Amino acid sequence: MAHVSPRSTLRGMSESSLSFEAAIADHQVIFRAGQVEAVVVPLEEYRALKALEQREAELYWITHESRYPSSAGDDIPDGNVYDSMEALVADLGADE
Repeated sequence: MAHVSPRSTLRGMSESSLSFEAAIADHQVIFRAGQVEAVVVPLEEYRALKALEQREAELYWITHESRYPSSAGDDIPDGNVYDSMEALVADLGADE
């Protein structure tokens, strides 16, 4: 983990990257023992990131389903299906 003070830049960042201060200008940064422990993200930015993450997951499954379509009956469980726990327990007891 890089050692960072409030007025320094991350040494590991490439020259084309923004400085640490510019990257977090609108965020609250929590330091502990001279190291960045957390960056507090505004709620609207958090929601936007979560929406983007959700959309990414949806696109992944759309792509997955188009590559590997489900066959008829894929959603039907193997084995017995029980209407109640009592029926399951009775069936399990019948094997003894």
